[in-house]
Amino acid sequence: MEDVMATIAATLYDATDYRGRSVAVRPDAGSEGGEAIVYSLAHLGLDRLGSLRAPTVPADPGSPFRQELRWVVNVTVWRDRPRTGAPRDDQRGGTWQGYSADTADLGVWAGRAAYVRVWREPAGDPGHSAVAAPEAPKPSPPIVILE
Repeated sequence: MEDVMATIAATLYDATDYRGRSVAVRPDAGSEGGEAIVYSLAHLGLDRLGSLRAPTVPADPGSPFRQELRWVVNVTVWRDRPRTGAPRDDQRGGTWQGYSADTADLGVWAGRAAYVRVWREPAGDPGHSAVAAPEAPKPSPPIVILE
């Protein structure tokens, strides 16, 4: 499984419908106790972020009969330079937006996004269930911003 994780990456495109200039970004280790790596779009060589592909990792990639997911790759975009790697939920849609699947058109966020973080989390994380289990807020990982 770790061999799969070593090669998994989100693909970020500057145009809608997975076209234009693209860059592959591997998930950081912020959700596993490491640093959250946030990139400016300029650092990645993108003028804007029009679409993205955020892959999932199956529980057993060698078996076509297993459809369970082990990891979900997430992409978080910010309008302004972020202060933390884990933004507050009450600011979603205003200062940041999150994606966890292929998105052909980021809509208004194509013009808003200036910073991006690619990270992963276990597919069984309470955030992926219809009714999230009550739990203490996760501490924000240390953040590194590449301009």
